[in-house]
Amino acid sequence: MNRTRRAVGAVVGSAVGDALGAPFEFGLAGVFSARFPVPGKENEMCGGGGWQPDDATEFNGAVWPCLGSALWALRTTSSYAEAVRVAIDLGGDTDTVAAVTGGLAGAVYGADAIPVRWTEPLHVPLPGAGERVLRLPELVDLAQRLAR
Repeated sequence: MNRTRRAVGAVVGSAVGDALGAPFEFGLAGVFSARFPVPGKENEMCGGGGWQPDDATEFNGAVWPCLGSALWALRTTSSYAEAVRVAIDLGGDTDTVAAVTGGLAGAVYGADAIPVRWTEPLHVPLPGAGERVLRLPELVDLAQRLAR
């Protein structure tokens, strides 16, 4: 996979992970699975498993626990969607951990691996930029410019 495809996957993947994790931020571990106990239509979000609380020291957005959680989610799964699902299912600072996981998984699997149903509604408000919002085409353009 070339540098541009990895950059697009990382930028879009991070934005999708952040958006998916936000409703569960600082929830208890397993809340995601409890809300989505079985796969829905088109393998909708259903949570993961295998995480032990001793595998991280805190869930407050601190760099090392967040990165450790994201790497664990990436290394114990085999797709973008699965990696983000298990990252969110950890509980705690889910939007941060899912954003990092999504960025890493996007770089590994590419933006094409991110379900369209998650990228179509994607909108990223820009703090301090008034009403400006980035959608998928703008995020792809940003990533391509960053990769040059």
